[in-house]
Amino acid sequence: MPFSTTARKALSFVYRKIVYKLSCFRDLCRKTYPDCFTGKLFQYFPELQLSELEFQKEQIYGLAEYHLAHRFDLLGSGWVKVGYGMRCRGVEGYCYNMGKAVQVDSKGSWLAGLINRSNLKEAQRIWRLVDKGYEPIDWQLDFKSGFRWSASTWYMNVHLGHRPGCDIKIPWELSRCQHFHAFSWAYQLSRDQRYLKEFRNQVLDFISTNPPRFGVNWRCTMDVAIRISNWLITYDHFLACGGKFDSEFEEEFIRSAYAHGKHIATNLEWHPKHRGNHYLADIVGLLFVAAYLPRTSEIDSWLAFAVQELIKEVEHQFNPDGANFEASTSYHRLSAELVIYATALVLGLPPEKQAALQEYDHCLWKKQPILKSAPLPLFPLASSGRLTPFPAWYLERLEKMAEFTMHITKPNGHIPQIGDNDSGRFLKLQPICRRLSVAEAKTRYTNLKGYDELPDEFIHWTEDYLDHRHLVAAINGLFSRDDFSKFTGEGWIESSIVWHLSRRERLSRRLPPEGLTAAEQVRIGTIEDWGRLKTKLDQLPTEQRRVLEIPVPGGNLRDNLKLFAYPDFGLYLFRSRQLYLAVRCGSIGQGGNGGHAHNDQLSIELNVDGKDWITDPGTYLYTPLPERRNEYRSVKAHFTIHLERQEPGNLNLGLFRLGDEAQAECLYFGEKGFIGMHRGYGHPVFRIVEIYEEAIVIIDYTELGVIPSSVSSKSWEQVVNATSVILSPGYGIRYEQSPDNFS
Repeated sequence: MPFSTTARKALSFVYRKIVYKLSCFRDLCRKTYPDCFTGKLFQYFPELQLSELEFQKEQIYGLAEYHLAHRFDLLGSGWVKVGYGMRCRGVEGYCYNMGKAVQVDSKGSWLAGLINRSNLKEAQRIWRLVDKGYEPIDWQLDFKSGFRWSASTWYMNVHLGHRPGCDIKIPWELSRCQHFHAFSWAYQLSRDQRYLKEFRNQVLDFISTNPPRFGVNWRCTMDVAIRISNWLITYDHFLACGGKFDSEFEEEFIRSAYAHGKHIATNLEWHPKHRGNHYLADIVGLLFVAAYLPRTSEIDSWLAFAVQELIKEVEHQFNPDGANFEASTSYHRLSAELVIYATALVLGLPPEKQAALQEYDHCLWKKQPILKSAPLPLFPLASSGRLTPFPAWYLERLEKMAEFTMHITKPNGHIPQIGDNDSGRFLKLQPICRRLSVAEAKTRYTNLKGYDELPDEFIHWTEDYLDHRHLVAAINGLFSRDDFSKFTGEGWIESSIVWHLSRRERLSRRLPPEGLTAAEQVRIGTIEDWGRLKTKLDQLPTEQRRVLEIPVPGGNLRDNLKLFAYPDFGLYLFRSRQLYLAVRCGSIGQGGNGGHAHNDQLSIELNVDGKDWITDPGTYLYTPLPERRNEYRSVKAHFTIHLERQEPGNLNLGLFRLGDEAQAECLYFGEKGFIGMHRGYGHPVFRIVEIYEEAIVIIDYTELGVIPSSVSSKSWEQVVNATSVILSPGYGIRYEQSPDNFS
């Protein structure tokens, strides 16, 4: 680098270090709780018709009762009661005993030693508002491994992934407070004050034991943003159902909402190049805070900034065909969920808040990226004529997000796990759970080995993380498309919520005149290209190719065959009455960083007659066990071309980065089948997929005298068993053996 550039970077580094030290010193010397913030929160959330909740009644009450007892099942933990001094089972042999029992008293004396000195007095004052007899939750604990962070540690000094087996995602996931919605649904059904009081007590518990900018739960801005959004919506729903809170609680609640917004605004996870779902969550959380808090000049600037950045990030993070840019089907779900609820909220802003988008003072926003000085442009909605900051391309892209999820979903209702799956959600308004007994769950999942919290006959509500219909239902709350409704079925709370949040807006359908979506119209290459490429590859020596035939006796695989392509994402789909076949070939996402991508180029997923024959094994874990992380990212875990002891993308760049050596490319996609190639082994390798009436034929080629081993066995069943690892249907979860498909 030139000397001037080096000097500028060095000075910037020194400046950041100085600011870091001064900020830490300041927070250690004075309380970080904000001063009193007065006013009344805006309301947006509706009271649903009871008929919309009735069919979920058993699940709502079941989850709410577990959460009343402070039982949580998060990221593979099983239903465990979370509190101070609890015993933890550990993660694959790693177990810490760091949680200490506490003697709780109503005055808050028990907080001494847990909370830093500058915040102790205020934390004790807030704790005294909690009902007597309430048992506190240990919000700092990884209740799988037993590792515990400290609430007195300044948030930027909190370590990530520094001990084997410990997972910072566990307290983060709990602190998102997505379980609060079960309380408000149960309250609407029963008007039982227990649920309202428990929500109140858990919020006060969190505020008193998690001072702003201290402890694990302020370390990641994304989780701060998701938490406050769930708080605000749950509080709003309680009020819509006629619930009433005392003035002392309301004062602390609005003050904490402001503290969350302030933290988000000053800790944005923005990067000029490598930004993704974290930053998107930041701005959506800031949007929710700014929409709910009373208008001030500062909050007006937050609202205008959040709306401006939401539009920019939808353009940046979603391809024109609606697929997310991170090359992960599960992160597509998370990011699209953020976008649909944020969009509905903006559409439903009352006139007073809409005026803020024109009257804000851009000079009050002093962070990167900058806030535009001119008022945000407004566009009329074709359906109602109301003005909105969303241009037509934005709404079209939102609609296509739902199309992507609909097209990739297999006949068994599950999405293929392309790339990472951390089971992340924004709002769990209506989690899709399977009703298993504890005994059945222990038999099915290896992560429940040693579980003894509940008797075997008790219900183990098990969340299905691969069913993404709720996302399509939420988006259909705006578009009301018949094909979306047919895909999801009836009775989705998410659809009603989005419709109400948007002030009952229905947007016009924007399908092409011929009725085909863009994904159905994509074809790559011509019949002539197919013939030329296949002839060229067939001329290679026999020892440089392997042929695998997957028979489907009595099949009719090509009956009503439809093709869908998402080239920017890198996913090609063949669907018929009997067949679902997905081929992965394309970008590793995040502008080449590949933070959530796997070495899965040219791999396939196959589902016949609604049953999975070949599946991607998922993700399992991130930082707790790096070797497991790489095991599931490895080419060996995927049904693709293997060359002995080689990876097509470098796995040694970090747990959230993948080498972009493969440069995969689709050469042909059409009625004849698929031809793709990648260069990850230092020379081109090719895969041809042909679909016949009663068989699927896969031909793998190399241009060197090296045998591709992915199809070297005698039967395709042997190939699947040789290339798979234990299936993980969600973060922290692993099957004991091959599962039956959920109906």
